[in-house]
Amino acid sequence: MMKFRTALVPFLLLASMATAHALPVTWVDTIDFTPDRYVAPFASYGYTHNIVDNGYTPFVDGIYGYSLNVNLYDDNDRAMDVALVDVPGILGDTLFFNLSGREYGGWSLIGQAQLILTGYYDVRITSLAGDFFLGSSTLTVRGEENSRSVPEPATLGLLGLGLLGVGASVRRKKNV
Repeated sequence: MMKFRTALVPFLLLASMATAHALPVTWVDTIDFTPDRYVAPFASYGYTHNIVDNGYTPFVDGIYGYSLNVNLYDDNDRAMDVALVDVPGILGDTLFFNLSGREYGGWSLIGQAQLILTGYYDVRITSLAGDFFLGSSTLTVRGEENSRSVPEPATLGLLGLGLLGVGASVRRKKNV
């Protein structure tokens, strides 16, 4: 029975080392403009989301993706309002007509790179026709916390083999 336990302990140590994982996490940054921001015709308003305040650490935490929701609504004084939600890069910009509440602001590779490198995300709302209000903006970022601190499986395997070797050499010395 003692030999079985002696053989089982290094195996359990090796198996437990292979279970290191980063923690999935969602960072949410909501800006509630109180009072709501008025965007005049052909004017723009810019702001920045910050996920560093919510626990994100640049170059340590990993980011898989994000989404931006912007609450734009009309003040009902004109028939046509057109808003441009401008995010970092040129491919993520989105036009919105008939403003009625939550609008999706688009995604861009440059925006994701900005989030990974700094934890900040710049947004600019521009009126291309009419005037409207900006009520709130929510940035939701999905990723892993401490993704760089998770050891590689090969390193863990080598450590486990080293422990097995130490155990075998101690056992061999006892038998001699």
